[in-house]
Amino acid sequence: MDLKEKIGTYLDQIKRIRGVENAVLTQRDGNPIQSSGVWFSKDEIFNVSSATSAIYNVGIHIHPHDLKYILIEGRKAKILIAPLQGSIQHSLNRIINKQGIFESDNEYFIAITAQPDTNLGGIFLQTRECLKQIKTTLITSGESFKPPLIQFNEEQVQKILNSFNVKENEENQLEIKPFSLNLSDNLLFELRKVLNNFSIAIPDLHYAHVTIEGGFIASKILKQNPIQTKNNIDKLSAMSYSLFQTANRCAWLLKKMNADTILLDCEYTFHFIYGMDRAIFSAEIGKFKQKLGLIRLIIPQFSRKINNILKEASQIKIPKTFDIKSILGELIIK
Repeated sequence: MDLKEKIGTYLDQIKRIRGVENAVLTQRDGNPIQSSGVWFSKDEIFNVSSATSAIYNVGIHIHPHDLKYILIEGRKAKILIAPLQGSIQHSLNRIINKQGIFESDNEYFIAITAQPDTNLGGIFLQTRECLKQIKTTLITSGESFKPPLIQFNEEQVQKILNSFNVKENEENQLEIKPFSLNLSDNLLFELRKVLNNFSIAIPDLHYAHVTIEGGFIASKILKQNPIQTKNNIDKLSAMSYSLFQTANRCAWLLKKMNADTILLDCEYTFHFIYGMDRAIFSAEIGKFKQKLGLIRLIIPQFSRKINNILKEASQIKIPKTFDIKSILGELIIK
């Protein structure tokens, strides 16, 4: 049994867990390794792997030292993206360093698609041993999956496609809607008030921000390490918005749905991102003062208030500053 067949066996074990629909092992640079579950078309194999890779890399960039997993939730499914790090014994680290298989401990990750009512706690418990076996197999094999820097040749593409269940291509048409937003002083004040109340309801809040289309901050609040966070909040805002947009693309590719929420579970904090109409509400919260279940009950109350304010802003007509037709009509050509 070759390496990919062994990995496929472990992925099949994860697939057999109740509620799990699909499991895909991917390299950090987007190189697809193996999958088990639903069939993919040729394009979907690379699109899904590149989309999950983008989500994973942005998550690692935001939380470089303690990211445990990323959970994307929508109406039709839950998508779990988790690194293989921490799933092996420390004694194997010597093999990693000696063979130089991994450039970092975050080299490989797995993406699991599950039904919306699936108990993720059960998935974690049941997949822990499989993830450990997958990483141990990768390390002890001495092999690596290094794709070309620019593109795949036909032989490499075919080798990857043979590892996947391939279905026929389906065409989908997407509609792009126009969007405009006019945040008046009164609406900005309402946003700040909502965030202030949110900080009172969440004692262990580190920071929270409302980011509109393009990654621009409409309103924010900083509590833990405010000086350090203030220097990075613009970058965090842009990356969080980018992560959510990519998660939307990934959710559409896998389940033809939109992403509603994202949870980045870290060692000491929870990072929530809630999607709205061309905007997001992002908040990082410590784990020590409130349980995850209670936080999940509190955040939607405030996200709905924020969404209502943004909807009101989108309905305000932006006044005309000039009429291009009248300007052109008044030009006199001599």
